Amino acid sequence: MRKYYKYEINMTIGNIVSILVLVLAAIPLLFLEMSFDFELKSFGIVLIAYIFWMLFHEILHALGHMVCGVKPKHISFGVALEKGVAFCLIRKEVSKKGILVSLIFPFFFIGVLTYIIGIIINSPLLIILSVFNIGGASIDLLMFYHFSKLGSDITYIEPGDGTSFYLMSNNEIKKLFGFNKIEEGTYTDNMFKNIKYKRIDISKVSAVLLIFLILFSILLLFL
Repeated sequence: MRKYYKYEINMTIGNIVSILVLVLAAIPLLFLEMSFDFELKSFGIVLIAYIFWMLFHEILHALGHMVCGVKPKHISFGVALEKGVAFCLIRKEVSKKGILVSLIFPFFFIGVLTYIIGIIINSPLLIILSVFNIGGASIDLLMFYHFSKLGSDITYIEPGDGTSFYLMSNNEIKKLFGFNKIEEGTYTDNMFKNIKYKRIDISKVSAVLLIFLILFSILLLFL
């Protein structure tokens, strides 16, 4: 009998793992000969670049889904900075392969790959952005680790909150480190048809903070 399991991110564990991954990713910087410019203008460049880097992270999740056959109409984006998340939502069930590809895309392309490129061309900005992206991908990496160990029959879908997800499987799924199981039951074919999604969902707090950060960054560029 096929069952569904709903999990929610444990933000305490997620933040601890994120900090640990960030520190580990930053350690090689201690052995690189780079000169950092700490002027306010440079800080403004880093800040505004990181905002767009964060958005690019979610776009890469979407591209990962599309590579595996998901149509753009089934993909949503959102930002909820009060929860500490930006997210790409998949509005249809996807296979194990599909979710694994989507999870690893940002980590590889604007984490590992750009980190290596930054070292080769000696770009502190690119390396810093890559390090922060690797730290920000910690939840993705936890999910990738857990899902890669589950059976090939699993499917995955997300509700519209950006902090939880459903797994469906013919086999029982045990506890996943870093995630709280909040619901489970018998799967039915129509159970996700009533989930409401916004194509782009930006909370009011996020909108205010993003506008402030962008304006603040632009201001720093002219100081």
